[in-house]
Amino acid sequence: MGKSIAFIDSEVGRDNKIKDLGAVCEKDGELHSTSLSEFSGFISGAEFLCGHNIIHHDLKYILPTVNTTVTDKYIDTLYLSPLLFPERPYHALVKDDKLLCDELNNPLNDSKKAQKLFHDEVNAFLTLNDNIKKIYYLLLKAEKEFCGFFEYLDYSSDGGEISELIRMEYGGKICENADLEPFIRQRPTELAYSLALIGTQDHHSVTPPWLIYNFPGIENIIKLLCNTRCKEGCSYCDSTLDIHKKLKELFGFGEFRKYDNEPLQEMAAQAAVGGKSLLAVFPTGVGKSVTFQLPALMSGQTERGLTIVISPLQSL
Repeated sequence: MGKSIAFIDSEVGRDNKIKDLGAVCEKDGELHSTSLSEFSGFISGAEFLCGHNIIHHDLKYILPTVNTTVTDKYIDTLYLSPLLFPERPYHALVKDDKLLCDELNNPLNDSKKAQKLFHDEVNAFLTLNDNIKKIYYLLLKAEKEFCGFFEYLDYSSDGGEISELIRMEYGGKICENADLEPFIRQRPTELAYSLALIGTQDHHSVTPPWLIYNFPGIENIIKLLCNTRCKEGCSYCDSTLDIHKKLKELFGFGEFRKYDNEPLQEMAAQAAVGGKSLLAVFPTGVGKSVTFQLPALMSGQTERGLTIVISPLQSL
């Protein structure tokens, strides 16, 4: 794309001082040095600085120490990765915000990994359909973790109404009557990450723990969009959140079991799917397992929910 970009990484000690630096410039080669002045000179000509967790980590230590003018255009591969690779942990990443490296504590090696990851992220974005590109841009263009990426790509779009684009692109995957506007105005980053996960075909894909830590609203947004039945009723809720249809689909049963003509199974399962707290005490053989297995499987499909079952059967 003809733009100068430097990929950087720093190693910072417990005393919050920089101990080692690495950088790769696609035009000028690579640098591994403990010299701040040498590092500053090496990156001074770059139009963009890119790194893994560069915005909230590296720049915090580097910018106060550089002795020359550097660009204010930043690209952070950490925050782009779960947006563009939501279906699986990206191959160059390990837990939290760390890059998986062959050499430990080697900032030059980490810079090279960030460089490869960045180009993979560019390719992933370019392969998205136009609606998703527009949605991501309109939601994230003002966010510091993403604006540099769009500028590097020279990508922009007036796009139209974000809520309409979302409903068009994610039709059949979210409640048709969900109120998107508060999320668009107040939590655009969390909404973008939520939509990335909702759009995956793999129900075993989950939001990385570090992302939930930094953006805890993601879980609530997914729950409200995908696992909260609307009062008006819509095709999504009437199909995906219908316990009778899911009982047949997941277990092959045509109806819930009754006890003394009371639909205990159905009542408990419906309460759980509806997000209510409940205590169900059933006689042996009435079918308690289905009352938590069905809501658990439905939650796993819709919001990637985790259900913990504590069973005393071993002790009995």
